[in-house]
Amino acid sequence: MADVTPRPVQWLWHDRVATGRLSLLVGQPGVGKSYLTADMAARISTGRPWPDGSPCERGSVLLLSAEDDPADTLRPRLDAHDADVSRVVAMTGSYFDNADPDDADMTVTLADVAMIEDALRELDNCRLIVVDPIGSYLGGRTDAHRDNEVRSVLAPIAKLAEKYGPAVLCVAHRRKSAGRAADDMALGSRAFTGIARSVWHLSVDTDDDSRRLLLPGKNNLAPRQHGLAYRITGNPGVLQWDPKPVTMSADDALAKENDGQDAGQSAHDEAKAWLADYLVTGPRPAKEIKQDAKRDGIAERTVDRAAKSLNVDRGRDGLTGPWVWRLPEDPQVLAKEPSTRQENPLACTRNVGEYTETADRVRMQI
Repeated sequence: MADVTPRPVQWLWHDRVATGRLSLLVGQPGVGKSYLTADMAARISTGRPWPDGSPCERGSVLLLSAEDDPADTLRPRLDAHDADVSRVVAMTGSYFDNADPDDADMTVTLADVAMIEDALRELDNCRLIVVDPIGSYLGGRTDAHRDNEVRSVLAPIAKLAEKYGPAVLCVAHRRKSAGRAADDMALGSRAFTGIARSVWHLSVDTDDDSRRLLLPGKNNLAPRQHGLAYRITGNPGVLQWDPKPVTMSADDALAKENDGQDAGQSAHDEAKAWLADYLVTGPRPAKEIKQDAKRDGIAERTVDRAAKSLNVDRGRDGLTGPWVWRLPEDPQVLAKEPSTRQENPLACTRNVGEYTETADRVRMQI
């Protein structure tokens, strides 16, 4: 450490979102996460202060948005927030001049580090990269529930951010089940919250469903800041920030959401959501499932009850193979867990056939 030169943390949004680092924004679908990122992009593109009054350096923004169309969604929202759209760039894919016309346009994932680096080189003072939602940019071969696989994708992007200086804000969906710690509610592996230097949670105010709360979770680089609140008004919507700070944390808000619920039922619902998310990419060995459930704080008996509630198929992989668990082949049963497919909508469509084929093979062997 004697060879390391100390330096202060650099901030995009002082004490809230650091430059050159990964941050995470977690929220349920429909609470306004993309409206918030549009507001942030507009402030950066024009240099307007942040909602708490802290200064914002003017620069460029790179958007990787898988769920919002640039023409009918992104651009109108940026215009509504008075963004300088010449400084906001949406990276929608890659194009190869020498490729076959049918294969020229390719989707981008976070594994395309060189491609993202090329884009950063072309931008003037890129201050923020938005990845929305993070699950859509991991790539088809990355299991969002495996810490080592998630870290292998996020670590190179973190290095890229450190090299070029922008903050990277990864948007993640929240589990729909009840929980006790807000940072554990991000859909997928705990590596998402582990590698992020700060985690922010967006939720609906339980006392006013038109009000949104931006509340602090983990922050490794600064003291915990107070929360903020806003409403979405107009069409297209624009954020109207509440000048008064919100004194509760994300854990406080989650506890308030769960107030009055039966604790055993909450644990059961959490295990069901965890297991449905875990199995959405295909059958998994039972031993591995129970080990990972224990790692995530879910008791073996609870995960067994969750499997029964989800009608999980449990049997040997072949005549002498290990015991495996798989989601039921009935698409109507799979449809009961909509949140598990929003991160990777193609995964369920692809795997329904795999589950059916595997189940038929097991029945024939029996």
